[in-house]
Amino acid sequence: MKNFRINSILIVCVFVPVYLLAQQETDLNIANDLLRNGNTDTIIVYRLLHLGETFLDKPGSRQQDMDMAFRIADEMQARSRHTNYQRGIGLSNLLRAKAFRESGRAGEGRRSSEEALRLLSVYGSKNEQAQAILELGGTYSNDAADMPRKIELYQQGAEYYLKSGDFLSAAKLKEFIGDMLQLHQEYRRALEVLQEALSLYNKMGYQRLHGIYSVFGQTYQGDNNFAQSLRYNLLALETGEKLGEQGPLMATIYNRVALSYYSVKYYDQAVDYFSKALAHARHDYDTATMRTELLNLADALRYKGEYKRSLDALRLVEKLGPVTEEYQVMQLHASYLKNYIALNALNKALPHFEKLKHFLVKGSSNDNANQMVRLAIILYLQSTGRFRETVKYVQDFERVVNHVPLSLNRITEGELYAFRTDSALGNLQQALSHFQRYKHLSDSITSINREKQLGILRLQFETERKDERIELLTQKSKLQEVSLQKGRVFRNVMIAGGCMLLLILALVYNRYRLKKKTTFRLQKQQQEINAQNETLKKLLGEKEWLLKEIHHRVKNNLQVIISLLNTQSQYLDNADAIAAIKNSQHRMYAMSLIHQRLYHTDNLGAIDMNWYIRELTGFIQESFDTGPGITFRISSETILLDVVQAIPLGLILNEAVSNSIKYAFPDKRKGTIEIMFSKDKDGYCLLSISDNGIGFGNNNVPEDAASLGMSLMKGLSEQLDASYDVQSSPEGVTIHLRFFARCFNNVN
Repeated sequence: MKNFRINSILIVCVFVPVYLLAQQETDLNIANDLLRNGNTDTIIVYRLLHLGETFLDKPGSRQQDMDMAFRIADEMQARSRHTNYQRGIGLSNLLRAKAFRESGRAGEGRRSSEEALRLLSVYGSKNEQAQAILELGGTYSNDAADMPRKIELYQQGAEYYLKSGDFLSAAKLKEFIGDMLQLHQEYRRALEVLQEALSLYNKMGYQRLHGIYSVFGQTYQGDNNFAQSLRYNLLALETGEKLGEQGPLMATIYNRVALSYYSVKYYDQAVDYFSKALAHARHDYDTATMRTELLNLADALRYKGEYKRSLDALRLVEKLGPVTEEYQVMQLHASYLKNYIALNALNKALPHFEKLKHFLVKGSSNDNANQMVRLAIILYLQSTGRFRETVKYVQDFERVVNHVPLSLNRITEGELYAFRTDSALGNLQQALSHFQRYKHLSDSITSINREKQLGILRLQFETERKDERIELLTQKSKLQEVSLQKGRVFRNVMIAGGCMLLLILALVYNRYRLKKKTTFRLQKQQQEINAQNETLKKLLGEKEWLLKEIHHRVKNNLQVIISLLNTQSQYLDNADAIAAIKNSQHRMYAMSLIHQRLYHTDNLGAIDMNWYIRELTGFIQESFDTGPGITFRISSETILLDVVQAIPLGLILNEAVSNSIKYAFPDKRKGTIEIMFSKDKDGYCLLSISDNGIGFGNNNVPEDAASLGMSLMKGLSEQLDASYDVQSSPEGVTIHLRFFARCFNNVN
């Protein structure tokens, strides 16, 4: 076990970094090849477009990937301008706009987006036009000034998707537009657009509707339609749980369900769902969402009268790290202040009162946050008996309330505080007016509660009535059936009861005895079969272990020999001897690679030749350090070969490729070595190794060349029962092998 671990570590340390580096550079190599290609055909432009999008779709936003995307866009534009390919110019601008967006510089891409839209509107497809419109829309911010233009462009993009038949993209885009509209308090328009999106989803039979249901719920919540908000949020919850949704969306859905209950003063349910949202956020390590849920949970617990748990939740917010988001800072201090006032700890509430006053003096662009702070300050001043100081804050709250959409609960709270101030200062007329408005708003919330409770009771009542009717009908049916059966039973029993009873008893007894014997015999046979199966399983497991151990030891022994030969070559001065040792090392590595593969797979008798050819060729290329001068082209099908055939085939491949590298390209000539391996319909495998080097010169019968490599390839082909053909010309050498494969089923 110890030796195995040491060898595995050596293999990982030596080979894995090389392959990982090669894999990371693959995309860059493809890009450079395309950019060097002189072909101006439109296919090249589309290949460049897809390649550029591949760099943009990689995780993160590495500068190297962004630079390559910009470079590809420039190359697309240059090629398209050369052939006056207007669609290609539009696509190059589209790729450049996407690169600006992925680089975090969406605004700089507006000119490219506009140019892409101008050209693709004439020469592009509907889908390409939609992409250009979306990129242009993304260059506008979510501010109130930019929002109309942004929504207008997204609406146009959705229409293009509809015209191209891409209903799913159109529905998702409309859902996004509805979400933006509700964030800017345009609830009526948001509901219209969301209904269009839902109709498209239903038309396609789309099942993952929990996202749009949640947006519906949030929109109705902002519009103070709490019953509909709760309905859609519960629909979102039910759909998400049914589909097994585990992502961050579920935390949002739980939070919105909790807010729906919170709005109608169902604080027990609100606490339950805030806690579920918090659990999801913790599972996803989402600190920002955890902070939001803890603040919401603290408010709900305070309204329940659980002040200690509310304060514990606020302390957990601070333990998550510094609170930097402005609204959350204000919410944190306001929640602390209200808890301490409820506990009559005014000295502890004072620092938070001072903080909130400072926030209000400094000013904030968030009017909703400012209103929340004003209410907290008014509550503290009233709790300390300083009613005259509250007048300014009450007036400021009332002046803003008509221009800033607020929740019904917050407006109700403002009317209550205004009533208290006017009452304390003797303004009875105004106090009565504020009290009447407070009572009206409070009653509307409680009426929503009553309406919901009545709906639940009505549903339960109707369900119980239906159950009672079903049970009554079932009982009547059973009585009728029993009555009919009685008549038949009496007739049959009176005619042949005695005889049939004796016959049935005899048959039952006989059947019981036979069944008992058969059961006993089957149980015994099953026990024997189980014992044999267990024995066979153990034998099979031991066999597989032994085979793996054999392959492991063979691979280790070959590696030791390779190492010994490498050590020996360091003490030799004869170049021919060193070359012979190197050749032997390559041949042993070709065999070692097979045994290494077999040790690490469950299929102990077959080798994936596609993998093997690429691994062996890569090793030979690295061993000879060919550099950029020699290019390898490999075209291989995924074929499983028996080990007995895979080893000689690997040795032939090693000899042929090594000879081409050493002799086909003298004086550092550039060239190509091409390897093709396939299987025809008759079950024969075809291996072709060719180069475009100098060939064998004047030797017209290359297979008769008196070299060890040629003799070895000829002998190994006879071992494979393969037809062996070598062709040489001034344009290079080609080796063909055709043999019947003792192969397994091909791997998909």
